[in-house]
Amino acid sequence: MAPLQKRALYSLVTGLVLACAIIVVFIAGGGITAFEKSPGFRTIVYILWIWVPLVYLVLVNVTLRKPQQVDERDRLIMGRAPKVQWAAAIFSLAAWVIVLTEVYHDQGQVPLIFITLIFLSTLIIGTLALSLGIVMGYRRECG
Repeated sequence: MAPLQKRALYSLVTGLVLACAIIVVFIAGGGITAFEKSPGFRTIVYILWIWVPLVYLVLVNVTLRKPQQVDERDRLIMGRAPKVQWAAAIFSLAAWVIVLTEVYHDQGQVPLIFITLIFLSTLIIGTLALSLGIVMGYRRECG
């Protein structure tokens, strides 16, 4: 297993665990209402949200900084992986738009707190999708 592939896999698994932890904390903490009204709860959720991209930066970018560990195949895969990231970001934004439009259609407006949730969820999904794109790229190249 190539170093970049291994780190992308570790990043993906760790990111998924952290994303699940965020969802559990968010639901157990009271959901959107508690998130909107409690600065302490928001801080806990923000800290968890920061960890997903941070894990990616540490695990994957460390490999990319060592030129002797990155070959042409790695560069090719890294060039293709953002396509998966882009698609995941677009699909997540589309899901937010559809769900929020349907839920808040009668009120005529969406609560402002959702802007933060949309941004943070897109950040996490994009990070996870980039790791997934790298893992998928190796599977296509080798499999």
